Amino acid sequence: MREWWTEEDSERFDERAQVVIDQYSEFVPIDTLHLNGELTLGENIADIGGLTVSFNAYKLSLNGEESTVLNGFTGEQRVFFGWAQVWRSLFREEALRERILTDPHSPGKYRVNGVMNNMPEFYETFDVKEGDGHYLPEDERVKIW
Repeated sequence: MREWWTEEDSERFDERAQVVIDQYSEFVPIDTLHLNGELTLGENIADIGGLTVSFNAYKLSLNGEESTVLNGFTGEQRVFFGWAQVWRSLFREEALRERILTDPHSPGKYRVNGVMNNMPEFYETFDVKEGDGHYLPEDERVKIW
């Protein structure tokens, strides 16, 4: 095995990863208990990358055509709805507290909001603007890959 990243690659990745750590560490699911952005970093990066790749794959599958509107929702909107539905969950407070302290996966709500808040495609798809509930200023969004 050999290191194939340059020192600059590694530094840039670490800078972006720190943004993810800081963002997720701001989430407060219970009282004053924040998520541990360092503990959940690997999975958070995987989620951001995974939904981004999935969304782009969906767009490619359209071969330049417009997505079909079903029940008033575009295909792009339904991709985001599908992601959100996958992570729906409900925990008793004690169980959620235990997971926050020990689980390297963010709770479902934050696997959705943390990812979508960083995706320009989310803002475009839902016309999210400054002042809207899930708006994150562009200079605070992270793109890992």
